[in-house]
Amino acid sequence: MTQIWLVLVAIAHIASAWMPFDARFVQSSMGRNVTICLDGQNIHTTFAGKLGFQDNAGSWYSVCANPRAPISQGQIMNIRPADSSKIGGHIALAGNIVARYFREAQTPDQCAGLQIAVWKAIEDGTEQPDFGSGHFQVMASSNVLAYAQKYYQATQAPAASLFFAAGGAGQSQLTMPVN
Repeated sequence: MTQIWLVLVAIAHIASAWMPFDARFVQSSMGRNVTICLDGQNIHTTFAGKLGFQDNAGSWYSVCANPRAPISQGQIMNIRPADSSKIGGHIALAGNIVARYFREAQTPDQCAGLQIAVWKAIEDGTEQPDFGSGHFQVMASSNVLAYAQKYYQATQAPAASLFFAAGGAGQSQLTMPVN
């Protein structure tokens, strides 16, 4: 009976995966604080890494898809799922990074590197990343930047799911598709 229940929960989650839903930002989970600069002007320290969310179907982790829209612990967002490969452009590049390395990134340095690679892809989308130039620049440890460099090379991998924050409230997220 337990196995049937788990299958029904999984089917319900998959069936609802492409419908808008509310999610609450629970915590910054695994990563590091880094200093970013947007457009050569907006310099600030922020968390780079995996973020924890809860919705009616359970808990999940993602990385931020918008370094320009901060969120606060406890904030509730209306989420509209989408396939990053169908959106294309820089979003598809970031989705490819997440699809390839999200599960592999487990340490604080790896998770921060993953987040930085995603932000660089979204903001600049260059063939090769230069974390010291462009719309998105970052100062982080050499270990974090080495992971970001490695992860950025996955721009040709399969896409991830993008969760858009609807109505401008919140922050879009990238995560792995529900299997």
